[in-house]
Amino acid sequence: MKILGLLPKSVKGDAVQTRQLWLDLTPKGGAYRRETFVEGHSNALARKALGMWSDWPAGLLVLTGPPGCGKSHLAHLWISDRNGQTRDLANTPRMPTGFLLIEDLPASMDEDALFRLINAASDGKVQVLITSPAMPRQWPVSLPDLKSRLAAIHTIAIEEPDDVVLTGVLNKLFTDRQIAVEKQVLTYLLSHMERSTSAALTTVERIHAKGHELGKNINLPLVRTVINEMVEETNLPDLFHSRPQSNHEEAL
Repeated sequence: MKILGLLPKSVKGDAVQTRQLWLDLTPKGGAYRRETFVEGHSNALARKALGMWSDWPAGLLVLTGPPGCGKSHLAHLWISDRNGQTRDLANTPRMPTGFLLIEDLPASMDEDALFRLINAASDGKVQVLITSPAMPRQWPVSLPDLKSRLAAIHTIAIEEPDDVVLTGVLNKLFTDRQIAVEKQVLTYLLSHMERSTSAALTTVERIHAKGHELGKNINLPLVRTVINEMVEETNLPDLFHSRPQSNHEEAL
């Protein structure tokens, strides 16, 4: 994958110029690393709950939230710290022990396996963390006993990212591609893009591709062009036009 790298800065008098070059490099953001997780108000309750895993009612916690909110990142950090296992629900042991992570339910739902797992956690044999985009009571299950268990299961929701988290995510995405951007670019994106980490990824990829296509550095005019293109494609107003502008935003 081609990404934008930075050549060493060249100094001419008092002017410092940074040239950008397209390099064949692999972004460093594939692994779930602690140093790349951005803490903020939107994920504070989830972080606290994961730190108190021994107090989970019935030995089980469900993390919910929209795609890209960071629930998988947090879950993988937790299971790694516990030296536990990540399994598909259908492939969980019949008598599980230790720590177990099940991701993205209710996809690949196995009601019998989930019922056994809930019972094992309730008996104290295993600590189970489940991630899902939906609340457990919304999962499509038919077993009556399972429905009642899901209605009472301990659940923590991760909210859409706040400014602190979203700024950190944008910085990380640009840094992974070795792209240096000015603060005004980040401010502009916070005011104009959908407020989710998945949208941040899509937007940064589009900005990255546009810079490659035009052979230009990533700056505010180029970012404006990309956002306008994305708004036209979706035929929806961007977030910026849906709320009052601050004096700083008007200057951008």
